[in-house]
Amino acid sequence: MKESFQLRLTNRSMSYARHSARDILAALFYYKKSVFFSALVPLVLSLLAILGAHRIYTAQARLLILYGGEYVFHPIGQENGGDVALDRNQIIQGELEIIQSPALAARVIQDVGIRRLYPEMPDTPLGEQQAATRLLRDLRVDGVPQSNIIEVSLRNRDRQVALEALDVIIHDYIIYHGEIFLGDRDNGPARLVAQMAARLKEANDKIVAFSLAHNISDLNQQTSIILRRAADLADEQTGIDSEIDNLDAQTKVLNGTLSTLPSRIELFTETDIGQARKTLLDRLLRLRIQLADVRQRYKNTFPLVVDIRHQIREIEIQLRKSPARETNVKRNGTSTIYEELKQQQVLLESRAAGLRSKRDAVTNDRNALQLRLAELTQLSGQYRDLQTTRDTLADSYKTLENNVEATTLSSSLSQLASANIRIVHPPNAPLQGSTLRLPLLGMGLMLGLVAAVGMLAFRVVTQKIFVTVRDVEHGLHVPVLLSIPLYEKQ
Repeated sequence: MKESFQLRLTNRSMSYARHSARDILAALFYYKKSVFFSALVPLVLSLLAILGAHRIYTAQARLLILYGGEYVFHPIGQENGGDVALDRNQIIQGELEIIQSPALAARVIQDVGIRRLYPEMPDTPLGEQQAATRLLRDLRVDGVPQSNIIEVSLRNRDRQVALEALDVIIHDYIIYHGEIFLGDRDNGPARLVAQMAARLKEANDKIVAFSLAHNISDLNQQTSIILRRAADLADEQTGIDSEIDNLDAQTKVLNGTLSTLPSRIELFTETDIGQARKTLLDRLLRLRIQLADVRQRYKNTFPLVVDIRHQIREIEIQLRKSPARETNVKRNGTSTIYEELKQQQVLLESRAAGLRSKRDAVTNDRNALQLRLAELTQLSGQYRDLQTTRDTLADSYKTLENNVEATTLSSSLSQLASANIRIVHPPNAPLQGSTLRLPLLGMGLMLGLVAAVGMLAFRVVTQKIFVTVRDVEHGLHVPVLLSIPLYEKQ
């Protein structure tokens, strides 16, 4: 059928002008599978959520907020009048903001422990941040209308953990509340301590820089060590000088002795009787034998006897004039005494030279120590001034820190004693926890019904076939005169 050809009816059937129960049931029956699966999906999801749902315990407590002077603002310069006081709603709203602050949640996580509160979360900085965010979701704080009472509740899977965590929240809330209202008064001493600590650190840094620049560790100890070392070197130099003088004296004596001793001496001489003396002795012996023989026959005055005796006297005179022995072999060499004295002289001179070198080294060390001692003496004034300043600041810092600690402790005790928060109902939780299974089931049924109705409407709107009589009249713009029920052949 072409679009230009449209049947215009003046008298249309009014029996199917609107949707009837029959039309709805017919469409529902025709699209029953789509509608069924559309309703089944939310229902199945709700059943899965019910299976994974845990029992939740809710711990509750009530706090009474007393109105104190911290809720009154005193303008500067107006001693009489002009005070601005907060009303009840503003006070309660301020307390609600304090108890639900992320800083307080982070402190509670630190005190309770992330493993204790949320065992499935990692014990890391990121895990602590996530745990604090989850704690704020599980925490509910409401103000009781027309009163100054705050109701605090906390949900958790463990009843005991919920009670302990809520008790820690109330305790930390009271302390955090005091820190907020007493922050200005507490910051003054803390800033003073911080300033004194900074000055003390600066003084220590100056001492360290001065010590590193001039190579000073402990001035008094370093000075005493230098003095002892200088005294030891002086004694050592005196001993070396005495030993050098002794060696020089020995060397001088050895030089004098060596100057009088010959370096070469006669080592060996071989002597024997000379040939002339032997001849004279042989002739003397024969003459004496001859004289003895002649005397037996002649008188002493006999000329032969006198002549023999005269020859004997001449030979004796010659024997007395001739040397008894003559040198045949003579050997010369170096004197051993001279060599030993010479070696001893070299040893003494080398030892004296070594001692002189050692004396020079000791003298250099003494001069260096004297220079270092003079430098330390010159720097001692500045170093002691720095130490005096550091010690004075350290004593002042210690005294100030003790006073601030005592003041802070006293302030904290007085703060806890005079806190304007009272616990009306301590944390309590029912023995039987609540579960979300019934709400999840109801939500699943409701979503399933909505999905089914939506699917039915979508299919009816987008359908390309005729299901009911109204569909025929609406699609073809012709009245239906008769509808025949579905006939099934037997």
